[in-house]
Amino acid sequence: MKRFNIILVLLGILTFSYADINVEKEVKVFEENTNDKIVEEIIDLEKEFKNNTSIILKKLLKAKKIPSTLSRNLTKKYYRNFDYSTFWVNKEGIKPMAFSLIKSIEEDEVLKPYNQKLFKLNKINETINSIQTDENIDLKKLLTLDIMLTSTYHEYMRYLSRGFIDWKKFQTKLKSLNEKKEIIANWKKYSVKKNIRKLLYEAVKNDNIFTAIDQVNYTFPKAKELSNLIKEYEKIAQDGGYVKIPKIKKSLKKGNYYPEIKILRQRLLQSKDLETTNCIEKEEKKINLIEENLFKKEPQIVTTQLDKETATVEIKKEPDTPIKDCLELYDENVFQAVKSFQKNHGLVQDGVVGRNTVSRLNISIEKKIKKMRINLERMRWMPRTLGEKYLIVNIPDYKLKMYNNGEKKLDMAVVVGEYKNPTPIFSHKMSSIVLNPYWRIPQRIVKREIIPKLVEDPNYLTDRDIKVFENWSHKSMEFDMQNVDWSMYLDNDLIGNTQQAPMRFIQIPSNQNPLGRMKFMFPNRYSVYLHDTPYKRLFKNNKRAYSHGCIRLSRPHDLLKTIAEEDSRVDYTKAKEILNDIEKTDLDLTKKIPVHIVYLTSWIDDNGKVQFRDDIYRYDRMQGNLLYKKAL
Repeated sequence: MKRFNIILVLLGILTFSYADINVEKEVKVFEENTNDKIVEEIIDLEKEFKNNTSIILKKLLKAKKIPSTLSRNLTKKYYRNFDYSTFWVNKEGIKPMAFSLIKSIEEDEVLKPYNQKLFKLNKINETINSIQTDENIDLKKLLTLDIMLTSTYHEYMRYLSRGFIDWKKFQTKLKSLNEKKEIIANWKKYSVKKNIRKLLYEAVKNDNIFTAIDQVNYTFPKAKELSNLIKEYEKIAQDGGYVKIPKIKKSLKKGNYYPEIKILRQRLLQSKDLETTNCIEKEEKKINLIEENLFKKEPQIVTTQLDKETATVEIKKEPDTPIKDCLELYDENVFQAVKSFQKNHGLVQDGVVGRNTVSRLNISIEKKIKKMRINLERMRWMPRTLGEKYLIVNIPDYKLKMYNNGEKKLDMAVVVGEYKNPTPIFSHKMSSIVLNPYWRIPQRIVKREIIPKLVEDPNYLTDRDIKVFENWSHKSMEFDMQNVDWSMYLDNDLIGNTQQAPMRFIQIPSNQNPLGRMKFMFPNRYSVYLHDTPYKRLFKNNKRAYSHGCIRLSRPHDLLKTIAEEDSRVDYTKAKEILNDIEKTDLDLTKKIPVHIVYLTSWIDDNGKVQFRDDIYRYDRMQGNLLYKKAL
């Protein structure tokens, strides 16, 4: 009996379990069918949207006036090669990627003064607002917006990859310098050669517009930080700008009291060179105590004798020393802040507030913002890849730096071309080093400088180890120059014409050679290179624009040694032995090193500090006129 009951219980459990399994199956089948229906409906909606958009897009692109600033053919190409699908909108409305594009343009600090005008952002935003406020989606309006944004995207990407400036007009201005002032100035621009249209296809696939933008935008170190800093500067401008330092009659020096220091504290706080305007209490108390002891006088006792028996005694007290305002004290905090400001503006870091420092302090915030924007624009003219290991020479900073995998290996002072002989701005690759180089003197220098000196002093060539040859080889036929009437070469083209000049002037290796004992070669059309120099005293100067265009190195041995450490072809010990002689020797590098000669008057340095430099070649003003139609 018990056994029978157990069997009945087991059968009951199995029956209920079987029923549960059937229910689960039915629910699962129902859910699957429902999901399939939803998926099918979505697919149908997407097909319907795609078909409708395809028809309307084709009609919009055939209309007499299309909503695009691009040519009809280019606009059609964008959509035809994308199967007439949309980029910026879908059946739900406007995609987030569209807003990312608009925000990027609005926040682009180079184009900000003109972004509304350039890209008709007002019209785009009006269309967006209209679409978002409509109860029902107007497909035609939505697709019109898509075409407008595609046009905007293309124009913006062109500016990112090529820069905003009218390059032809800038080159015309450089040519006019040669015509009017005989100044040969050169600046090479590097544009990004990417298929902008295909980048958009990729961005849509990834649903991320920055996969396209980042392919063409500047990659110069800390360019984005400089762009972000402009926003902070604009806030200062909106609040009234920098406080102005009054003209000073004499330099302000540490340890003294000046009324101007109160204002100086505020100004240095604005540029973050000073952390607080408070005085240094310990130093203030110490100075007050010293002053108190210096100026404290004992009361004078004066005895007046009236007669032999009586007398009066009068005590005269000196007046109290007036208490000075510690905010007017040029204390240690202000001293260090002034030195920081001087460093960030390329001035002598002596902590003395003279006319030069006051002049830089009083540059308006608006001018600095324009300078920063111009330099961001310049960063869009540079190669997007500087190299794993590279050299960079910033002309206005008078500095050469070497980096390897982001680490700074060298930082040295250089001499660059003077205003009349500006160093060209370009990028190339160093391929060799020449020890004990010959200086093949350019015909331009021979005509302008050497011939006039020879007229005055016939021994000029001999005294400087300069010889005259038939061609640029120092092994070619040498001329005897002892009895030449050099006056016949003045004011004519017999010498000075590179192609037809009858002779070549070459200075042999010596301690007098302007190239020093070594030069670092990156063969280029401008005949410019890095080299040693016998004129070491010039590196002590704060401003160092003295050369004919080449770049003189303060520590060429350090550069040679750094290269030798990573290049098996360059033996530093053997090179030093060669340098003790005068025999010319070429050392070819195993791997070429990129060299970038740049012109930046504002940038963010390795420590995250914004830097400003003087516009030694006056390019800021020239390019500022072309970029923003106003002189700086």
